[in-house]
Amino acid sequence: MHPEMIPQDVPECQFRFERLLRLSELENWHFWFVNRRMLIDRVLRKYVKHQDQLILDLGCGTGMMTEILMRKGHSVVGLDPRPEGLYATRRALPRAWLIQAEFLRLPLTENVFDVVMLLDVLEHVNDEALLIDIQRILLPGGLAVITVPASPRLWSYRDEAAGHLRRYTRRQLMGRLTDARLHVEEMRYYQFSLFPLVAVTRLFGRRSPKLRDLEEEPSRVLNKVMTLINRLEVRLSDFIPWPWGSSLVAICRKI
Repeated sequence: MHPEMIPQDVPECQFRFERLLRLSELENWHFWFVNRRMLIDRVLRKYVKHQDQLILDLGCGTGMMTEILMRKGHSVVGLDPRPEGLYATRRALPRAWLIQAEFLRLPLTENVFDVVMLLDVLEHVNDEALLIDIQRILLPGGLAVITVPASPRLWSYRDEAAGHLRRYTRRQLMGRLTDARLHVEEMRYYQFSLFPLVAVTRLFGRRSPKLRDLEEEPSRVLNKVMTLINRLEVRLSDFIPWPWGSSLVAICRKI
């Protein structure tokens, strides 16, 4: 696979470029993203024991996770429907392997990848079809690391504006993964401690972007406090099975 493999005959995806830019800015400093990366890092260190794994970063956006994985010594393929994010990734990571493709038409051979990263992608697409494709391209025993928004009761303007089709219950996600013949090694919630605050902002922000924007623009002090709370929660999550949260993280293996 060559670094310049970016086909041009792929239909435009529905995820807006403006939203992609906004998320790429938030990824660098916002408490939710910073600590989710910490959680994903802990999961990978627990389940991925060797360097130089072939990893697919599905929905790579502007390439932050792709860069992190490459720095850890893995061979990484970044795939995304939006060309703008891929061009930004190409500028930052000229040696990266990048593919532009729709999620439901993966131009990839079966039994190839050691790991597939699927971070907040399933809620945007036909999840049953995509998970079957993920199972197809994973090596036997290969790992899928999946994050999704949790708790349908949190549905708000944020979900609609982001193009979400659903938020997941634990049982719903478990059922989807089992149907796709992916064995769930572990499933845990993320952002348990701040769940009451999230619930309030989503309840009063069902029809308006005001509270969404407020969530995304915390003061420096508030962001630092939230970062410390989430960081402590992530560290404790190895020992405490949190009963709820605003996100779900699933670690699965191909059966």
